[in-house]
Amino acid sequence: MSKSRIPDKQDAPFGAAMQDRPVPRISIHAFCESPETGNVIQRAGQDRRLAKAHLTVHMGGMFGAVEYFQDSSTPNVIMVETRERGPDILPDLEKLSHVCDPGTKVIVIGGSNDISLYREMIRAGISEYLVAPLNPLQIIEALAALYHGQTHSPIGKVFAFFGSRGGTGSSTVAHNTAWAIAEDLQIASTIVDLDVSFGTTGLDFNQDAAQGVSEALASPERLDDVLLERLLIKHSSRLNLFISAAALDREGQFTTEAVESVLDGVRHVAPCVIVDVPHMWTPWVKQVLTTADEIIVTATPDLASLRNGKNIYDLLNQARPNDKPLKFVLNQVGIPRRPEIPVKDFAEAMGAEPVLILPFDPQTFATASNNGQTVGELNPQSRAAQGFRALAQCLTGREPRADAKASHKLSFDFLRRKKA
Repeated sequence: MSKSRIPDKQDAPFGAAMQDRPVPRISIHAFCESPETGNVIQRAGQDRRLAKAHLTVHMGGMFGAVEYFQDSSTPNVIMVETRERGPDILPDLEKLSHVCDPGTKVIVIGGSNDISLYREMIRAGISEYLVAPLNPLQIIEALAALYHGQTHSPIGKVFAFFGSRGGTGSSTVAHNTAWAIAEDLQIASTIVDLDVSFGTTGLDFNQDAAQGVSEALASPERLDDVLLERLLIKHSSRLNLFISAAALDREGQFTTEAVESVLDGVRHVAPCVIVDVPHMWTPWVKQVLTTADEIIVTATPDLASLRNGKNIYDLLNQARPNDKPLKFVLNQVGIPRRPEIPVKDFAEAMGAEPVLILPFDPQTFATASNNGQTVGELNPQSRAAQGFRALAQCLTGREPRADAKASHKLSFDFLRRKKA
């Protein structure tokens, strides 16, 4: 008999967690007993993952919900808070069931952590039971689970890379990190280059595209799995490129809805989506950054980069109160004879430590670029290649598989701030 093996984290499929999945365009009415629960639900409603949903919060609990829907149709989801405990909740649920339209999902919030009661309510047709007190992420996860359950296909995790100003090397960081995720960590990945006029993904990977992301953005309603498969460039068995031939007749003025639709399509076929966001500030760029699962801002140690980086850091963190703070990479550190802000001072001004510090290394990067390679392909043992592998691990939480090349030994020194 063969020995069974307990699956580890590395075996689990990579993708967005349930609480990171966007809730579809639905209507939600919440009926609360306590102001505290109402405030938590209101905060959840302001989250990026509920941007499409329409949420209304009322007071009155179970009784208020029954009264409200006596003469009106019910929404997609009703959330009701009750102060009753144990079996006393069931008669009130029976009254609510008489005013609910078919297809309406009900989430009950109560104070009893009783597994028998939970099973009884599930048998009665309740979609979910949550025990107060709650936090916004619990609300989001419960709503997402209603529409992204086990029977639904997984969706990928989106990493958006953005430069604090032009010339910081954000695209280079994005491409090299994507390669490390795909080849070193062996996670199937897709790079989406949204700079349709000046994008460098094709150059960095020595690939040409006659058609690509610009066509998809121009007609997002046509993008299905068949068309997407035709537009993607298969660079390796684990890395796809979604790019366009750089052309100045494409201005990059897309609608927010078009970009959102295209990225949604990609994340349904790729566990890991790396988005190379051009350095501009438009509604669709802000939307891409706000709704990404992780944001990585690349900066250089100069005043303009610090000012812009700080503004971006504060704005996006404020817009994403339930997410981890965005990460920033400090690039091109140590250019000879160039005055620069010390790493320690830069981090203090930003209010965060850089997740990766890349020393100035023109020979490695220029050679890799001219060859159409990543630095990991050119020289796996270089400090830059080790840094990108460390960043890939930091973003995904994954370790290299046992069958990865032995020469790819990771050094986490790059995740520590150097002492000034």
